[in-house]
This record gives sequence, C-alpha cells and structure tokens, in this order.
Amino acid sequence: MKHAPLAVREKDQGAAPGPSLDDLTPRQRQIVELLRAGKVNKEIARELGIGVGTVKQHVVTLFRRLNVSNRTMAVMALTGQAGTPAAAPAPATAALERRPCVLLSLGVPAGAGEAALRRLHALLAAQACDSDAVFLARRGQAGDLIFGLHQVSEGDLHNAVASARRLYAELQAQAPELASGLRGGMTVGEVVASMLRQGGWSGEAVASTALAQARALQEQAAPGQLLLDRPVLALMQALGIRGEAWFGRAAAPGAVAFGALDGIDWRNDRHAYPLVGRAAQQQALAGLLQDGAQLVLLEAETGMGKSRLCAAALALWEAAGRPARLCRIAPHGAGQQDDGGAALDLLRGSAARGLAVVDDCHLLAPPARQALLAAARAAVQGGTVVMLAGRPTAEMAALASDPGVLRLTLPRLSAGETAALAAQVLALQPAAPPAGSMAQHIAAEAAGVPLFAVELARHSGEPGMAISLLATVCARLDGLQLDRKLLRAAARATAPTVASLAAAMGEDENAVAALVQRAQAAGVLRAGTGGMLEFGHPLLRKIIDYLCIE
Repeated sequence: MKHAPLAVREKDQGAAPGPSLDDLTPRQRQIVELLRAGKVNKEIARELGIGVGTVKQHVVTLFRRLNVSNRTMAVMALTGQAGTPAAAPAPATAALERRPCVLLSLGVPAGAGEAALRRLHALLAAQACDSDAVFLARRGQAGDLIFGLHQVSEGDLHNAVASARRLYAELQAQAPELASGLRGGMTVGEVVASMLRQGGWSGEAVASTALAQARALQEQAAPGQLLLDRPVLALMQALGIRGEAWFGRAAAPGAVAFGALDGIDWRNDRHAYPLVGRAAQQQALAGLLQDGAQLVLLEAETGMGKSRLCAAALALWEAAGRPARLCRIAPHGAGQQDDGGAALDLLRGSAARGLAVVDDCHLLAPPARQALLAAARAAVQGGTVVMLAGRPTAEMAALASDPGVLRLTLPRLSAGETAALAAQVLALQPAAPPAGSMAQHIAAEAAGVPLFAVELARHSGEPGMAISLLATVCARLDGLQLDRKLLRAAARATAPTVASLAAAMGEDENAVAALVQRAQAAGVLRAGTGGMLEFGHPLLRKIIDYLCIE
C-alpha cells in the first residue's frame, strides 16, 4: 500500500513542514536524485566521484534531517517539492522481477521490551546501510534484512553472515543479556520486487515466501543460535564455502552459535571434479616448469573454470617438487572490500622456481589491482612464475598487451566435454536420473559453460530453477546495468530484431538500437543471421524470461 509523502502527513497532523530541497546542500540534493533513481551507495560514489564512506555519511545525515529511517521514506518525504516530480514514476520505469536474495531474520527475547526492540532495529538499519541491504522492521521483537534486492552480488551470503556476526558483537558490547538471547534464521530464495529499468529496487513492492521461511527459522532457533536451512547450505556448496567448523559446535545440523560465525572459510574451494578439456592450457602451464619465471594472465568469464585450472597448475608444481602457493581474493562483505594484503604477502614471499597463484583478482578495487600487478612483476624478476586469474578488467586488458605475458583464455567446452563433466556430477547425486541421456540434455542447455553444467547436474532432480544459477546470472547482469525492458522483450520474442524490439517496447528505434549495442558489447546479445538478435548464451534467455513477471 502506498503512503502519502511524509511532509504531507505531518502537515495534516498540524506539525511544522519538514525540510525542503532548498534546505539541503547541493551534494545532498545530488544524492537525493540518485536515491530516487534506485542507486545503491557504490553506484552513487562512482557517479559523484566520492568515497562510499562519504556517501554513507550523507545518507545518514539526510535520514536525520528528514526524520526517516530508510531510502524510500527519504525520497517520499521530498516528493512533490520544487525540482522533483510530484507524480509517481510511470509504470514503464519499473517492472516486477524475481530476485535471488539472501534473507536474514533476527530477534531478541520476547520479554525484552520496547527499548530492546528499538536497539535491535537501529542496529539492523545500520547493517542494511553498510551492506546495501533492505531492512524490514516487524512486530514480535524481530527484524529482517534482504541482501541482493538492489543488486545481486557474489558476496551476498558473505554480507548476511558478516551482518549477523557484527550485530551480535555490538549487542555483546552494549547489552550482553540481549546477545545471549539473540535468535536468527537465514535462507536463500526468490523475492518478487519492482525493479527500475537500469537496475535497483524502486521501493514500491517486495514480496517473498522465503521471507516467511527466514522468520520461521528465527522463531525455531535456540537462544544464541542462527538457524540455516538447506538452500543456504546448497549455495555454500555451490560457492565453495566451508562451514563445517560451525556445525561441529552446534547442537543440530544447520544451526550455528553466533559466537562461532568466525569459523566460516570463504576460500572458494568447490568440489574438484576431474578436469575436462583444457588440454592446451595445461600444456602451456607444464611448459613453464622448464621455461622459468613468467607472468601468466588467466582471463575467463564467470563459470568457465578458471579456479579449477588454478588448482591444476598448483598440482603440476607440487608433482614436480616445486613450491606452490595460492591466494583467493575474498568477496566483498558488510561494506568491506579485500585490499589484497594477503595476495601481496604471498607474492613478496614467493620462492624462485616456484608458483604463486592469485585467483579472483577482479574482486579487488582498481588501486589494489595496480599494487598487485607491481608486486607480480617484482616476483617474476625474482624467478617466480606468477599466475593472476580473474574476470577481464581494464588492468588485465592493459597487461595482456605486454609481449612478456603469457595470456591464457578459457573458451567454451565442446558438447562432448560438457556432457562428460555433467556425467561426473550426476554420478555423485543420490537422486539423479540415469546419467546418459540426462548428461546430453544438460550439455545442450549448458552450451559449453562448466559452471552451468555442474549446477544443472547438481539440481537435475529438483523442480524449478536452481537458486545458484539464478544468483550467478543475476549478479553478472546487475553488474552490467543493461536495460531490463530490452532484455525482457528480447527474451520473449521468437525472432528479435532492433525494429521488432522497438515496436514491442513502444520506443524509438534509434534509442533501442543504442541499448542493443550496449548489450552486445557486454556479450549478453549478439548478431545472428538475417539481422536477427540472439542471446550470447541460451541459458541467459531462459533465466531472464523466468525472472520477469508480467
């Protein structure tokens, strides 16, 4: 249900009118406009050329000046004032989508009182601000956080766990009696939300049965425990996250004491299926055992198996009796970004004739990537083979043009190789159908992407779309910030062209052509035969169509 703007409601009650846009600083007015557009803190920082911490300070100041507790209320409080549109956005600017999200519900003891509930809500609101999550206050001495609503990220699960850990630590410091009685529930599921065309939650609608599941888990949890359900554990397995240390200290599977949340291992250590294909890349790596020190650049998009090839390189060196070390950059968590310190230490301490591997370099901020490259060159000069792996970045592109760099790329697997990988995974699934025909079917759907083959095989006996696949694809699409209306129209057209998409969208053909060019540059769309457009991967079309709700 939509509410009248806060300023109007205060006036109706005889209160003094709230602050207007004229009362705000120029920078605050800029931030209000970006909040209205659904931008999250990182996007605002990027557009204004300021730090994320500075954005957070401005947002907190805005909340205080407007006497509101979230972004939607801040925008509503100023809606209708000079310089801002009085009417709600046109329906075409937002549409309902399914979103794969991590949902965390936390509650204090029922008899703790209103002061305890206010303390909990204040801490949850602060965690939401730090992690670009959405905070939902509710009755019953509890509150909820939704991670991934604004933008799905490979660090959403990390953010949720980090938020629970930090909130527990703050309660321990401020109110130990509340910390001992804190109960939590966490799940992963689909949330239906209204999303803006260029990304970001519009703030107009959100609904999810998964939210009810997180709340039910919270109510079932014992005091001092966070209860995780099967979808969370399945996503941990898909991401290679180890949490055995949690469950060893807990009374039941899927339950972990808040004090044990530091036991999580984010090393991205997925199940090591036998390596399929990649013979040329393995041969090139084996040649380095004789050739000596060199800088190796391994570029690959999400799901192409770069981490698996990194593991193969380590095995080659260890089999030859050479020292080999690996560092993986951790995903962003709770507003923090890995600064690459551990990777720098690894490179500086690397041994001559040894191998130093840094995986997921793309997760570093640009300055940290530059520092990593400098340390990598120094290590090579000292006689080490250095292998940097990650998704393509500007720094990687500049490095790839260096004639002294060995550049390895990972093309899609052949149909036979993909089927062989799917068969390996199916053989390990207790309820999977016979591997033969199913492996061929998965190979056709995965179209050469190893991660797609693995996840399709792991969830072959389950109804619906695997949440791990939804999260992977959504995270990539959200990061590209492509026009959602275009992608929806293309996913639902039988033979899309620029002209037919413009007609379906009811928009200017030249404007749609520009949107198509951007999608093509990102690899999401590509030119087919006869002027037709097609998706860069068939599973993209299927997932985009699934995510969209009319």
